[in-house]
Amino acid sequence: MISVPDSPGPSMDAIATSYGDITFRSRLEADWAATLDSNRIRWEYEPETVTLASGALYVPDFWLPELGTWIEVKGPGVPRVEKTKELARIRACRCETSCACRWPGGEFVVLGRPSLASDRTETGHRPRCGYANWETPFGPSTYFVTCSSCTRAQWTILKRPWRCRACRASLKSEQVHRPVDRFVRFIETTTGTGSLFAMPDLGEPFTDEELGLTEDAENELP
Repeated sequence: MISVPDSPGPSMDAIATSYGDITFRSRLEADWAATLDSNRIRWEYEPETVTLASGALYVPDFWLPELGTWIEVKGPGVPRVEKTKELARIRACRCETSCACRWPGGEFVVLGRPSLASDRTETGHRPRCGYANWETPFGPSTYFVTCSSCTRAQWTILKRPWRCRACRASLKSEQVHRPVDRFVRFIETTTGTGSLFAMPDLGEPFTDEELGLTEDAENELP
């Protein structure tokens, strides 16, 4: 299946990468597939070509069939997202009263970005893989949440109905996370941690200097 990119410019991550039985167009796409697997989110890679209202043909990278969510992965060398925004706009919920969409809130479109670096203030080991980073191309911001009823991880919006997109249980009492919260581990396929059952790479322990435990720092204690 041929993908039509939003921009002809090169991507820093545009290196064909195999993960599982699929060869992805970029390492970043493979990493996103591994990250979805690590959260037990079922996905399909480039399942269909979408004809947008503008007449343009568009092949989104991932479709999450249990969650009614599209994910388009964009590296730093591919900044244009016009087609992604158009898809998000035409698939958004347009219900004026109670939502009657197949998935609560309509279909979601999420932009998958390169990972955020590990927060150097956390204690213990410093993960090499960082954390998942995403944006919302159109409409309310999306947040990552896990439904306690069906245990499915997913993206949601803070707008009624606050219901699980898989089982429709209420999400009102669940904790939601933004990318900057650095909650969702980002799995890099090149580290060997892409398997669903693989343990995350914890990296090297923080040094005393990084933790502020040097001799000079101890002498400054009251």
